[in-house]
Amino acid sequence: MGPKKITDSSNIALLISYFLVGFGSFITTPLSIYLVHTMGAQPWQQNTIGVVSILPWTFKIFYGFVSDVMPIGCLHRKPYFTLGYFIQASCYFLLSYVSSFQQNVVSFECLALIIFTLTSGTIMADVMADTLVVEYSGRTEHGEGRRGQTQATCFAVRFFGSMLGNLFGTVLYNRAQWGWGLEFWQVTLILGLLPWLMLFPTIPYLYECPEKDLKPMTQQIADIWDLCQQKAVWKPMAFIYVFNLFQVPCVAWSSFLLLGLKFQSLGLGMLNTAGAVVATLGILTYKRFFFQSSWRSLYIWCTALGTVMSVLQIMLVLRWNITLLHMPDFMFAMGDNVVSAYNAGILAVPVCVMYLQLCPKGSEGASYAMLTTFGNMAMAMSTSIGTSFGTIWEVSNLAITQHNYSGLLKLSLLTSFLKPLPLVLIWLLPSSPEKAQELKESQKRSRLGGQIFVAVLVSSMLYTTWEAFSVILAS
Repeated sequence: MGPKKITDSSNIALLISYFLVGFGSFITTPLSIYLVHTMGAQPWQQNTIGVVSILPWTFKIFYGFVSDVMPIGCLHRKPYFTLGYFIQASCYFLLSYVSSFQQNVVSFECLALIIFTLTSGTIMADVMADTLVVEYSGRTEHGEGRRGQTQATCFAVRFFGSMLGNLFGTVLYNRAQWGWGLEFWQVTLILGLLPWLMLFPTIPYLYECPEKDLKPMTQQIADIWDLCQQKAVWKPMAFIYVFNLFQVPCVAWSSFLLLGLKFQSLGLGMLNTAGAVVATLGILTYKRFFFQSSWRSLYIWCTALGTVMSVLQIMLVLRWNITLLHMPDFMFAMGDNVVSAYNAGILAVPVCVMYLQLCPKGSEGASYAMLTTFGNMAMAMSTSIGTSFGTIWEVSNLAITQHNYSGLLKLSLLTSFLKPLPLVLIWLLPSSPEKAQELKESQKRSRLGGQIFVAVLVSSMLYTTWEAFSVILAS
């Protein structure tokens, strides 16, 4: 049986999966409101939920490795794909059940544990979907400018799902303001039902070649170690890691919008929805206009624009948007959110194209997962650092409610000026897919580079795990 097109009925489950991962943003606005208004979570607790949501993405390499070396019924991907969505749906049902009682029943620790587990299930399924797409791309995408087109399409579907999820979460979670709408437990119930209604009926038709040769575990480990030592891997990944690491979030921003500026759930949701819309446009823009553009130029221009908008948001803290520009808070707040999302959309594809080029045949699951894990690990580290920064100055909910923004101002300045610093290492990133392929074909290796790569990966994983659970246990 030959390779199937990504839009064939045999692979429709993959497109539905990417859509559902994006549509998970349906819970974004309700969860933010629930944390601040219902649970009274402090900024560092809110950020810890962010860490717990990101942390499972750093374990992608384990899912990829296990699926490579431990097939179930001669299949490497479909069984784990199904199991991942079963775990996710079950956790949503559990969260719906426990939150349907009195509002104070769901403890911070319980909420964090459920979110961690459901995200872990999502990641298991997402790794399998990514690997199937990588294998498909390796079979069918040949020639200059073709590699990565399928992945870009899947990313567009994911961001489109995110756009709809944010929109529905915004419109339907407004009971307190409009007198009608969904409660939090109903939001999670819907998210638990969607895989059963949309995805599970299509999984039996999902195509996976069962004749794939199985490499022994020792060979899988050797392939991964060889990949880590290649300069084509550790050099650009060093830049990706540092770049993501310095995108430190301002942990008190949600509290500032909700408690300081008195944004209602509709306003916060519209910010998230606008971000999802322009992120989708960013993906489509890259696919249509920038697929052959210099990766370095894209990073430089996107970072410069994002930094400018982040600094301008300080005017919102100082209230200069009202006193000097006479611009409403909502419109001013949307500027940074929209630009950041657009940049994220544009920059999401180039690194994935690079990952596709680097994966050795027969170890696609572990290799692709390891590369994406490295970038995700940096984002988890960045969020953890943001939590630590939130303890330097007074940015508690009480301070923000009392309009004491001095700590928030300092924290915003710090996180804004950190963003462009990684550009000093832009030379580590290949300027184009062709340059990345040339570096790979050169077969240049560095044992020390590989050792540092693995050390950073393991130490980051240990730190973020310890930091997240120490905050949870201390709550």
